[in-house]
This record gives sequence, structure tokens and C-alpha cells, in this order.
Amino acid sequence: MLAAIDAIVVRRRRPILVGVVTAAVGLVLALLLQQRNPRTLASLVTVFGLVLLVPLVMSSRIWGRSRPAMLVVDPQRRAFRAPSSAPEVYLAATHAVLPCLQAMLWSWSYSGEGRALYLSACVAWTFLAAVRVADAWRGTRLHLRPEGIEERGTVSSLVVPWDAVDAGRLHRPPLRAQHLALPFAQPGLVRRRGLGWNKRLSIDSVHPWFIADALRHYVEHPEHRAAIGTPDEYQRLLASLAGGTYPADNP
Repeated sequence: MLAAIDAIVVRRRRPILVGVVTAAVGLVLALLLQQRNPRTLASLVTVFGLVLLVPLVMSSRIWGRSRPAMLVVDPQRRAFRAPSSAPEVYLAATHAVLPCLQAMLWSWSYSGEGRALYLSACVAWTFLAAVRVADAWRGTRLHLRPEGIEERGTVSSLVVPWDAVDAGRLHRPPLRAQHLALPFAQPGLVRRRGLGWNKRLSIDSVHPWFIADALRHYVEHPEHRAAIGTPDEYQRLLASLAGGTYPADNP
């Protein structure tokens, strides 16, 4: 049942995100307009709690789900990409509703004192929510391309040429790992842009051992890189990794 819901959320993530953001903006405006009406405010706070509860509960499953040992073939972009993740949409929905909490606090403690600090926090939360929603809208960030590994988010990007990776030190991460730290043989080739600063890959939507094995395969076999992004090459990759074992990553 939950798997079916997740599949629908991934396929319909953009209309869902539009609906969540629209509802969040409407709730914020209602909270601000009704801050002097205690009864109406109490009703809106109840609605806020119910709205926030659903994505919070669903996003908590990010720690208990089993990630697939697969990549998605994207011939148009000549890439294998990590599959889109339903928990990413749930987290984005949760962050989209968080500005409602700021509006609620404003309604309860409206005064001239500390207004600048409050507004700064509100702007920070809103920016974080916008980034989360934009990332979920894109669907996935991690791509394997003939030129190398790319992770592109809304405010940052990481590009790692295959020759920059040290295959001898690229090992499988822990089963519950959400990030993969790449060992670099030539760190000067790595390009990091935007607001991000670390050089770890986000692997929260794909089995950590599978993606590590796939990356090591292309680092060790440059002759196969040019075909990345084609269905035939993906089948060949799966055949090459057929000896690998990928137990459930939520033991």
C-alpha cells in the first residue's frame, strides 16, 4: 500500500508540490490576517498541525525504507540517473509548511521587540523551503555521464570526472549511508559550484552498495563510459554487477 502511494507521489510530484505550496501560502496569509481573532486562530492552528503531520509521518520513513539497486536510463541526457524518491517529496512538503509555523509564532508574539530577528529566521526558513521544493521538483540530482559523475541541485553542483576518482579506495559505504565520499586521485579536476562545500554524493534514493559498485566499474573500465545513457549499456552494466549481493539496506 505504502509502496503504491510512493510511486504515485513520485509520478505526480509536481502537481502535489504546487498544491502544497499553494495551501501553505494560503494558510500563512490566513494566520496573519486572523492574528487578532483567537477563535479563528485556534482553528487555523489545528489545521496547520494536521497539514504538517502527514508529510512529517511520511518523511520519517526515509530511515526505514529499502532503496532500489537500480539506475534510470535517460537517453536524452546521455545519463544513468538515480531514481526519484518519494521521501524527497515528503520532506519538501514538510519544509513548505514550516513557514506556517513562523506565521503562527508571529501571531502569538506580535510586538516590535525582536522583529528583525524574527524576520531573519522567517526568511531563512522560507529560503530552505524553496530549495527543498525546487530539488524535489527536479526529481533527482545524481547522474552518471560519459564525462563523469554529476550532482546538480538548485543552489549547488558537483562535477567529478572519472579520472579524478581513485578506484582502489572506492569502497562500499555502510548499508544505511545517505552520502558517499569519493576518494580522489586527482582532486584538482573536481568542480564544486554554488553554496555547497562538501564533495560527497547524495545517495538517499539508490542502494549504497549498488551505486558504489557501478561507480567503481566505470572508473576501472574507461572503454565503457562512452555508451553510458543507452539501454544496451545499462543491461551490460547489470550483467557485470550480477555477482554483487545487495541485501536490504534497512535491516
